[in-house]
Amino acid sequence: MQATQTLPDAAKNTIRSEFDRAESSDPIVLWWDDGNYLEDIIEQACNELGVHLKVAKKTPLELRADPVDGEQVWYVPHVKEPEDAEGDFDWFRDVEHTGGEVEMSIEDLTVHAFERGQLDAWELKTATQADDPTKRREIARILHDQLTGGQLPTLEQLRTQIVTGGYTDPVAFVLENGWGDIDDSPSTIEQMQDLLTSEGVDAVASEDEPVGIVAATRRWAVAEWLIHAGADAERFPREFRAETAGDHDLPELKSLLNNTTSASLLADRYLGEAIWPDVVADVDDPWELADCIVDAALERRLWEEWHASFDAGDYETCLERAEERYDALLGSEDFRGSYQGAYGPDSPWTRTWEQAAEIARLAYQLETWDETATDDVVSLYADPDDGTWQIDNAVLNLVVAGEPETDLPDDHPATAALDDLRTQLQSEYVEYLEDLGDLVTDTVEAGAPFVDEDHSYQFFTKESDGLESGQTIALFVIDALRLDLARRLADELRDYVSTLPSDAPEFAIDEDVWLGMLPSETEFGKAALTPGEIQMFDVSLVDGELQPLRNNRRVTTNRRESLLGSDGWTVTREEEDDGWQSTRVAYFKNDIDDIGEKELSDLEAMLARRVDSLAEFIGTKLKQGEWDQAYVLTDHGFVLLPDNASPEKISRPAEASDSGRRWIAGENVDEDSPGVLLDSSSRLGYLDANVSVLASPLKRFRKQGLGDARFYHGGLLPQEFVLDFISITQG
Repeated sequence: MQATQTLPDAAKNTIRSEFDRAESSDPIVLWWDDGNYLEDIIEQACNELGVHLKVAKKTPLELRADPVDGEQVWYVPHVKEPEDAEGDFDWFRDVEHTGGEVEMSIEDLTVHAFERGQLDAWELKTATQADDPTKRREIARILHDQLTGGQLPTLEQLRTQIVTGGYTDPVAFVLENGWGDIDDSPSTIEQMQDLLTSEGVDAVASEDEPVGIVAATRRWAVAEWLIHAGADAERFPREFRAETAGDHDLPELKSLLNNTTSASLLADRYLGEAIWPDVVADVDDPWELADCIVDAALERRLWEEWHASFDAGDYETCLERAEERYDALLGSEDFRGSYQGAYGPDSPWTRTWEQAAEIARLAYQLETWDETATDDVVSLYADPDDGTWQIDNAVLNLVVAGEPETDLPDDHPATAALDDLRTQLQSEYVEYLEDLGDLVTDTVEAGAPFVDEDHSYQFFTKESDGLESGQTIALFVIDALRLDLARRLADELRDYVSTLPSDAPEFAIDEDVWLGMLPSETEFGKAALTPGEIQMFDVSLVDGELQPLRNNRRVTTNRRESLLGSDGWTVTREEEDDGWQSTRVAYFKNDIDDIGEKELSDLEAMLARRVDSLAEFIGTKLKQGEWDQAYVLTDHGFVLLPDNASPEKISRPAEASDSGRRWIAGENVDEDSPGVLLDSSSRLGYLDANVSVLASPLKRFRKQGLGDARFYHGGLLPQEFVLDFISITQG
């Protein structure tokens, strides 16, 4: 039964009725309010009636002060005859024939808010009465809030809020809070049974203790969601067979997840306990119930089925199912960035299935990457949609994601399986790198596969249109920005510029594949990224040392800066200095290489965070600056081995006069040298020396004083020399 009027309307009707019965032409209504919960209600009613109001703040004598003519209401904020008062407390016998006297508290006025003749007044009075002052204040607040707004409540909603302390749905209250702070008196227990059974929870009818009512309600709700997802209702006891009106009706637990701020607690509660194990065990295909995100019995069976498919090598099915379960556990994102209907992205239950999807995707990529024979290793690796660079990205993501299953109950199957799967895939990743190195070796020995590619030493010539002197330009030269990190950076920059205000400049962000210098080390890569015509640059053996040259002069750091300066560039290594005011600024940063060389812990996470900080830094500079064009460049990539890899440090052969960790150079270096020989037959126009470069990911030459257990570069794996240059154009 729904209320028919607000408390102010009920107060107006009461006052007007008393005025109409009054014998005086200037009637007074004396309103006694036990508890002073109605003062603003009476004030609003008098304002709308156009009636003068007097309020006794300290003593009833105040009401006689400053007399006025016409209709008026005198409001006394306490009970007429308190039990602890001595003597006659009836101060206003003289108003007997001038108006009316009303003794009405907020609980009494609430009865008047419902249509007469259809409400058992005693029922509502029973629901709203409380002897405890604190409880009574809470009830008064609920009555006031619910009966002064636009949407009037039903009697059941009022009763529910009073019993639960504010909830309008008794089922939702029990599902989220258990018995909460409700008292466990027999009358309250009876009221809760009444409220729950009126909502269809028949399972509580036979329970007479709070713990039993809570357990039965939660079992009923889990059964409801299982039935809604497709489980046969006949498999459940009759009192737990929730009626579902259709696909668009939400189960109570899902509705609760649309509104709660305690999704993580609900996840642990309803996925951490097996509620209906016998029912779930009898389901032929548990994946038909994957949208149901409660009951540990279902969660465990889904995981076990998924793991069995993975062991069988059915990675595509594993990926599809893990993504399905992940989406169900994730829920839907609203415009505020909150997630509804499920547990959100930060829940370990969600992240565990997210990692299961990543594992399945990576396993499929590792199994299928070499199914198409090709001698175009650059496209094989760098193709935006199908390139094997995504394997590097997936391995990085896998490590960064950590071990989400450690926050799940110990008996969850993932706690025993995921670590083994991660270890297995990282071993397979090393095998992939070795096979990729063999493929590069074969293609180089069969011809000159890099001839038709864009090489970094050609950048200033090939991009001359974008670098012409009339344009304002920023170069962001980021050391060791591997292709997968560069693509991640490009995506984050696109996200950043999409959020700029409508009056901000527009930026187009494009990517192009370039090849770094071979050997792919900083000394050669940075030298290539300096102004100068193509034919002016080469890499030559000078007095037994391999050197990058321009105009037959070695390019050192100082020479590089001098070349840039003579071409109008301001070189800076600081994020904040006066150099950024230049119309042609070149920013150099080596921190990715520094992170790797120092073999810091959590290297993968640090690399991911560095991309995030670069995106914010570059995006901010674009927003602040007035450049027509910007480029994000790099000198080389890197190989990053898993922690459990066992690289081999090999000795430098005698015929080598110079070497790095992944290459040797010298007059007598030939086909018998370790690695792949790059000489005149490779037709690299800039290379004027015999250089042998390692392609195996597990080998490197000993180089004293440099750590190289996991992170290194200088070799012939695509991860080391296939680069992604980002161009950013304004307008």
